[in-house]
Amino acid sequence: MNDTPLHPALLFPSEVKAIHKALIGSGHEELADLVREKASRSDSDREYSKAIELSDEGTFDIDDEPIVSKSEDGAYVMIWQWVDKSDLLATV
Repeated sequence: MNDTPLHPALLFPSEVKAIHKALIGSGHEELADLVREKASRSDSDREYSKAIELSDEGTFDIDDEPIVSKSEDGAYVMIWQWVDKSDLLATV
């Protein structure tokens, strides 16, 4: 593999299934399990997402299945906020 840095990527369910199947087929069950775990939605993910949907309607948008990063005390839920071009600061 080259030295190009890798970044987080969102995949379609069909892509995740194909990667999972390829990992199982090549004997990488542990990695396949990790892919399945990362791609699965838990009930708590849905609860956190619902809490975001109920607050401050109209200030931001949220995907149907947003990314949720949980900790012991709560979670970050990925949302979208519009930024108008006119709000950008000019850089010199």
